[in-house]
This record gives sequence, structure tokens and C-alpha cells, in this order.
Amino acid sequence: MKLAYRNDGIELRIGGLPPIWMHMGIVIIACLITFPLWIELHAGGLATACIVIPGIILSVLAHELGHAVTARYLGCKPTLIRLHAGGGEAILESGNITRAEARLITIAGPAANLLIALALLSAYYVAMPDTAVPFVPTPESPWTVPPPMAIPPFCRALQWLGVLNLIWCVVNLLPAFPLDGGHLFYDVIESRYGPYRALFWTGLLGTIFAVIAKIIFIAGILTGFVIWSPPYLKPNLQALQMARQRQPTT
Repeated sequence: MKLAYRNDGIELRIGGLPPIWMHMGIVIIACLITFPLWIELHAGGLATACIVIPGIILSVLAHELGHAVTARYLGCKPTLIRLHAGGGEAILESGNITRAEARLITIAGPAANLLIALALLSAYYVAMPDTAVPFVPTPESPWTVPPPMAIPPFCRALQWLGVLNLIWCVVNLLPAFPLDGGHLFYDVIESRYGPYRALFWTGLLGTIFAVIAKIIFIAGILTGFVIWSPPYLKPNLQALQMARQRQPTT
């Protein structure tokens, strides 16, 4: 394993994996996502946040590794994985792959998040203390209903990360740039109706989803939650503009 500082970020090389470059921005985003845990100001919330923050970064990395490992299996060499405030991206060399293989590479990222979500939520339900045991009052505990039990930080972190991975899987499949769903949607429309219609419809839907995402982001800020909400307006507006000008994709 080799660790180096490069281009305002940390580059990590592990075995046969492509180089992994991480910018501090993704750590800041992870801290903002866990803001509701920090403001609880008690040991349980802080402990949960300290588990969830690296879990968020590893979840984004797992998503990009899903792309990279699938691409390598199909003969397309991954050269770099980048993690930053906007999420992540797997940089691949151009390979001689079919359209179906390209779609498989694209969908491998959300599939990785879905598998992680199922595994973490299953672990959460297994690890949670059993509350089905009948409660028997004693002189020391005379109440007839047991007092509320705090969820252990580790179990709570499993729940948080499971739900987050499930949300990321769904969001990533939205038909909007630069999400995986946007590339899949563009590819399907382009194969049937050409690049201009594909750009127009992907850009239009992406712009609608981007506006909704910004409304959710503002509403979250007003209610004390920081909701990291792609997609973004710029690439989708650019796609609309290129479609109107009938410019080919680059």
C-alpha cells in the first residue's frame, strides 16, 4: 500500500486496484450529512457519526469499484478512481466493449450500493437487542412498561449507512446527468432515436430532477438537515443547449 499527496488530495494505491484519489471535499460532505447526529450533543450520537462518516466514504468508493471491477472483467482497464465533494468517478480507458457491456459497467455502481444496503440493514436487524422478551416488573423496576431503550451506536450506524446506500442506489438511477441513470437513459434513447433526442430528453428530465433536488436541499437546510442532493443543473442545461443547437456529443 502506498500513500501520497497529489493534486490537492490523497492518492492511495492498494494491490491490483486502480489508484484511488480522495479530496477533502468528500470528508466535509460526509460530516454535513451526519450533522443531525452531531447536534444531538451526546456520546451515542457522536459515536454513531464517527462510524457513519468513514462508512459514507467507503460506500462511495464501493460504488466506483463496482464500475471499475466490472470494467476490468469486461476488458476495459480502470486507470483512476476519484472521490470528491461531488461524489466519485471511475476513469476508464477506452476499450472494445459492446453497448450491452457498457450498460453493465454503468449499472454495476448502483448495484454495489444496493447489495451494501441489503447487507447493512440485515445486519442491523440481527444486531439489534431483542425487544420481544416479555418484561417482568420487579421491586427495583416497578413499571409495567419497559423504559425506552437507546439504539446502540453501532446498530444505529448500520441503519444510517443501510438507508443511505439504498437512497444512493435509487438516486443514481434517475435519468439525469451526470448520474448513472442519465447515462443509461441517454444510451437507450440514442440507440433508437439518435443523439439529439437523447440529449434533449435526458437534459430535460435531468433539469426537472435537478430543480427538485435543489428544493429538497433548501428545505433540508431550513429544517436542520443537510441533504446531499444530486443531480446538478449545469450538465443537464448544457445537454439541452447542445440538443437545441444540434451539436454532436463529445
